[in-house]
Amino acid sequence: MRSCSRPTSRASMAAAATLGALSVMSAPAQAAAPSARPNVVVIVADDLGYNDLSSYGSKYPTPNIDRLAKDGVRFTQGYVTAALCSPSRAGMLTGRYQQRFGHEYQLYTPLNNRRDGIDPGQPTLARSLHDAGYRTALYGKWHLGMAPERHPLKMGFDEFFGVSGGQTPYIAADRPDVVSSPPADQAPGQYQRNESSSFQEAGQPVDLQDYATTAFTDHALSFIDKNKDRPFFLMMTYTAPHVPLQATKAQLAKLAAIEDPEMRLYRTVINELDIGVGQIRERLAKNGLTDNTIVVFISDNGCPDYVKQVCSNDPLNAWKRYLTEGGVRVPYMMSWPAKVKGGRTYDGVVSSLDIFPTVAAAAGAKGDDRQPTDGRDLLPYLQGKAKGAPHDRLYWRSLPSYAIRDGDWKLIVNASPKGETVTMLFDLAKDRAEKHDLAPQNPEIVARLNREWKAWSDTLAAPRWPTAREFDVEINGVPVRTTN
Repeated sequence: MRSCSRPTSRASMAAAATLGALSVMSAPAQAAAPSARPNVVVIVADDLGYNDLSSYGSKYPTPNIDRLAKDGVRFTQGYVTAALCSPSRAGMLTGRYQQRFGHEYQLYTPLNNRRDGIDPGQPTLARSLHDAGYRTALYGKWHLGMAPERHPLKMGFDEFFGVSGGQTPYIAADRPDVVSSPPADQAPGQYQRNESSSFQEAGQPVDLQDYATTAFTDHALSFIDKNKDRPFFLMMTYTAPHVPLQATKAQLAKLAAIEDPEMRLYRTVINELDIGVGQIRERLAKNGLTDNTIVVFISDNGCPDYVKQVCSNDPLNAWKRYLTEGGVRVPYMMSWPAKVKGGRTYDGVVSSLDIFPTVAAAAGAKGDDRQPTDGRDLLPYLQGKAKGAPHDRLYWRSLPSYAIRDGDWKLIVNASPKGETVTMLFDLAKDRAEKHDLAPQNPEIVARLNREWKAWSDTLAAPRWPTAREFDVEINGVPVRTTN
């Protein structure tokens, strides 16, 4: 059952038709036979911690996502390009370091979302697959800008249902069967509906009656059924487990064995996500699409310190907003039974940047030679045809904070609350928890990594909007100021 009411006025219908027409204008006249190309499903969790899945060590089961890991490849060193939602998603969708087009900092509601956002001239995975004859859809969170030229239907997606901003309630907080944390009367701003947090479909507002995670999944199941006979790209950007945390009493009852109420609520939000992933995979199987469908699961960044009592990035250091491993190394897995042997763990360094070139190569889609991706096609590595790791170096920049990983060395630079430079160096092969700062003993390595990072940074654009917030935090007891 669909979970929202649709606009019925002639004006609304006309607007929806216009947006739909705009989204398919560039469809090619001819496309290759669909049987030769894989379907693609990319599932993005929101603020999911590295240790929040049982396949990554959590004691709380996530059986459906775990089965995806068992059927595919689980990455232990999978990274995103930012420790925050919006810039991370910009890098993921374009396959390019988002700083190349000025998307360095977070988008905050509502001003940033209206004024700024992803560069509409960038190539996107959705555009590339759409132009290759794929039907494309995004259900969930956008958070890449609210201006009309940045709407998902203008960025390569044929269908969009979800929210344009970065945070939204899962369900009405005033329902008597709903438990919310923080309580709505203590944090009313997190439960307000506005243009950023309200749900929309086909460019028009809709009244969501169902739980958001369930509604996104229901749309996905319908999309799979409608497009089972043609190649499709389905991007699921769930809002789970981002705050505010909410669940119905019936959903909470599924995890009644968890005694702590805050932990039960957090794990219920993740459990509903896990159920959704299972239903999507079941629908693929029902339609005989499992073998020739690439499924990617990833989080946009690590889980945040403001829910650290219930989430976990263990054994990694720190949280969302930090350029430590806990902020940028995430749960990440990929399955394609027809082409990639499953049941494996891959320890090479991979990035969310790799999703675009991997999928595009498999689908026979083209990117933009003038704006090439920074990612690598992972298939030769996963099929044993390429040696070594896909990436020797990865970079991060959210000035004045920045970081570089070169081999096993990781350099992190922050400002202190007093404006001084704080430099830390870690050997991730021996210290993935980043507890032992080796910068004082290795000035030559620090200098080399700084040079390498600067050479990369000098190729980037200036930030298109300033950082809106700074946070005074600690890394291993050392005060630093993180920016986003």
